[in-house]
Amino acid sequence: MRLSYKNRAFTCASRTCRANSVRAYASAPATLIDASQRARFKNDNNYTFSPLINGCWQFAGGHGREVFDNVQAKLETHAAAGFTSFDTADIYGPSEEILGQFLKAHSAAGGAPVQVFTKYVPNIFQQQITPRAVEAAIRRSMAKLQVDQLDLVQLHWWEYSIPGMVDTALALADLQSRGLIRFVGTTNMDTAALASIVDAGVDVVVNQVQFSLLDRRPLNGMLQYSQSKGIKLFTYGSVGGGLLSDKYAEEPRTGLFALGGNRYTPVDLNTSSLKMYWNVAKQFGGQDLWRQLLLVLKRIADRHGVSVANVALRWVMQQGDGRTVFPIVGLRGTSHLADNARTLTFSLDQADLDAIAEVLARAKGPAGDIYSFERGN
Repeated sequence: MRLSYKNRAFTCASRTCRANSVRAYASAPATLIDASQRARFKNDNNYTFSPLINGCWQFAGGHGREVFDNVQAKLETHAAAGFTSFDTADIYGPSEEILGQFLKAHSAAGGAPVQVFTKYVPNIFQQQITPRAVEAAIRRSMAKLQVDQLDLVQLHWWEYSIPGMVDTALALADLQSRGLIRFVGTTNMDTAALASIVDAGVDVVVNQVQFSLLDRRPLNGMLQYSQSKGIKLFTYGSVGGGLLSDKYAEEPRTGLFALGGNRYTPVDLNTSSLKMYWNVAKQFGGQDLWRQLLLVLKRIADRHGVSVANVALRWVMQQGDGRTVFPIVGLRGTSHLADNARTLTFSLDQADLDAIAEVLARAKGPAGDIYSFERGN
């Protein structure tokens, strides 16, 4: 989950949210994800979600106005292709309203079930979080999404030194018992914080964290703990905002072509995602190590007949028992649907994993637990 509290200032212009009514593209893709590939939370076999989740953080701003073009048609095309699960938050600008309009039209048209995972991100710096405040926030999300029950609410807590995190999670659990929420989750919680919530009796089904070849902090205890408790990990940043893609896989220039230190094509940091993940890449080991990793991924991708992004996503999904980690892929258009689905058609073998591990062994960071340097630790 990408978070910046300033996202609250991004409001929904009514003409943007209402103008794009649901209309299927002329050649909507066939279903790319079948029922056997869908996943389940613990203790509920009647609820399934897609193994690749559509991320809606782009609606918070910083990715250009084109993300709003034909937005309802894009959502419908994703759902029709089997990408039926959408991740949002109460601070992602007009995201909940956009999804609410889609849900209403999709349901009226008899569409297949769609799952919407939202987040509760209280402003703990400016207000005391009480059970009444929690319920009011949840009801606002329900109204925006136009639903009687939220599928999943993931709690984020900005600063552990500010008290109230566990009590807020318990307030969400109370709303769950009253039927306002189906599942309770967390986001960006480190292992100790998640354990404190679980130990208090909250039935947490998922923790959303940053996890990629560039950021392997979940391997420092979170993955092991989550597996022991049956908690899923939804992962953002798994393709580094596009940094882990074919676009940047290139051999370094040499000789006259490298004069002035220009050994690679410059990276245009033209979105907020790229800017954030570029900082992660620098902690990983800088441009040279990142590019070396890409060349290894490219060789693996070519051998399997897939893309670099497929390999990056597949590596994340195969961590642990292979049934715990589910990546979130940013929703901008529909051109990558078929490519994303190819992530589910192959597995990395031991030779692939060993080749990747050789590069990762030279990485410098990021170190620590979940969201540690983002919190200033």
